[in-house]
Amino acid sequence: MTTKSENPRWVLHPNHASPRARELAETLGAPRAFGQVLVNRGLTTAETARRFLEPSPDHLHDPRLLLDLDRATDRVRRAIANRERILVQGDYDVDGVTSTFVLTTALRELGADVHWRIPHRTREGYGLSLMAVEEAAALQCTLIVTVDCGITAIEPVEHARVRGIDTVVTDHHEAGGELPAAVALVDPNRPGCPYPFRPLAGVGVTFKLVEALFEGCGGRTRALGYLDVVSLGTIADVVPLVGENRVLAWLGLEALNHTQRPGLKALREVAGLADKTITGGHVAFVLAPRINAAGRMGDADQAMRLLLTHDRHEAAALAESLEEDNRRRRALDEEVALDASARVESELGWPDCASILLWSERWHPGVLGIVASRLVERFRRPTVLVALDRERGRGSGRSVPGVDLTRVLDGCGDLLESHGGHAHAAGLAVARAQLPALRERLERVVREHFVPDDLPPRLEIDADLTLGECDLALARWLERLAPHGPGNPEPLFRSEAVTVESVRQVGEGRHLRLLLRDATGALEAIGFGLGGQADEVARRGRCAAAYLPQRNEWMGEMRLQLKLKEIRVE
Repeated sequence: MTTKSENPRWVLHPNHASPRARELAETLGAPRAFGQVLVNRGLTTAETARRFLEPSPDHLHDPRLLLDLDRATDRVRRAIANRERILVQGDYDVDGVTSTFVLTTALRELGADVHWRIPHRTREGYGLSLMAVEEAAALQCTLIVTVDCGITAIEPVEHARVRGIDTVVTDHHEAGGELPAAVALVDPNRPGCPYPFRPLAGVGVTFKLVEALFEGCGGRTRALGYLDVVSLGTIADVVPLVGENRVLAWLGLEALNHTQRPGLKALREVAGLADKTITGGHVAFVLAPRINAAGRMGDADQAMRLLLTHDRHEAAALAESLEEDNRRRRALDEEVALDASARVESELGWPDCASILLWSERWHPGVLGIVASRLVERFRRPTVLVALDRERGRGSGRSVPGVDLTRVLDGCGDLLESHGGHAHAAGLAVARAQLPALRERLERVVREHFVPDDLPPRLEIDADLTLGECDLALARWLERLAPHGPGNPEPLFRSEAVTVESVRQVGEGRHLRLLLRDATGALEAIGFGLGGQADEVARRGRCAAAYLPQRNEWMGEMRLQLKLKEIRVE
């Protein structure tokens, strides 16, 4: 059983001693350790490795492989030709906002009469609603196109049909047992769809629709002009960064670093990234939270207006507003996380529980997903948090590897008003009176998937290295593996029995800076969040380190440092 004080186990990758690693490295002209990382990622030939390291638009699949895409494009083109009014219905997270922007802007380029709409998180909730359909009718729209939502919107799509409005659904979430009666359902995860890459983000599916709509008037080349925004939604939605997602994210980061969109330039400015090369980490942990903050605090419209604006003064004001929302969001995060963490231990008998379900009237619904992720990281249990509003609650869930949260919630479906999402993240609506029964059912269903003992936290090590094997050349090669995320984690190496020559706390004691030495050399190391280990490391004088070698520019000089993931004193 995992205990409260247990550190993650360090586990060498099963392929860590593969002879293929050296052969592959020699073929590529790369260090052996880099070849080992490639083999560990399943990239065992020079051809597959080069395809991964050098993403190209040529690696994108034909959008027409998506089931119903031809029906979707035909209906949209007919609406444009007949001057019908179109409503683009999105969602309030980064994936939803970027999807809404990409399709709305592309339709305007094509001459469409188009309006956009993003639901209010607390007043309306996720996805296409009856309220949205009524607003479309009031606007005299005859076509609704959903982005990043709609695959479970049975009743709203039927209501739209009754009101004389066609619906085209584009989504990437898992479908339920019944599909909405839309004109077209474009979703790589719907049953029977032959598309070769299923885990696209919502904005990835939107991009494929736009690519098809531009056929005959610029096609893929024209659609690629949206990749700066597509990369934001793809990385932010925590989809696997492999295959087509890697192509979109990698090319999109290149575009993002040269974007001329006033809103994105203003966002970089307020985030302190104006003069930096934007990485996947910057998107995930700096830019995306600021875009998300608008929707989390209630109104995502200002995030959409930030992307749409052509005025740099308006962009600066909107970016500053998002910055303020993000400051408020962080304060709420901390408040909810402290409350929920204490209750996990007092109410649920952790670590004996297999799942976590907590609810409160005091919690802001906009931060539940973030806090659930933090609880999963800390307690290693599938987690659902519910914010109550009188007799009804809205919840967000996050899961652990090996436990498909959508399948778990399917097993609780009779206790829920609605639910949907992905294997690792989901949302739900539930009546207050059902929460005790839901907690009991959730625990039982999760235990059918795993026993708590089966999930001790772990760090997977790519290879053992001496400090002398770490150099700037290796760091440069490793940089080519980015952006990192699910399916493509940061490489992690281990050095054991190293001497600690100096120990220093930095960042008001939160972080740890070390000078490490072994028989092959000495290197500086930085451990973010490891400052609390300073005294013990100094006292023992020796440690094992799990780290990523990376380049660090200081005073115009490029030097190597180790970014520590974890250290263990010896």
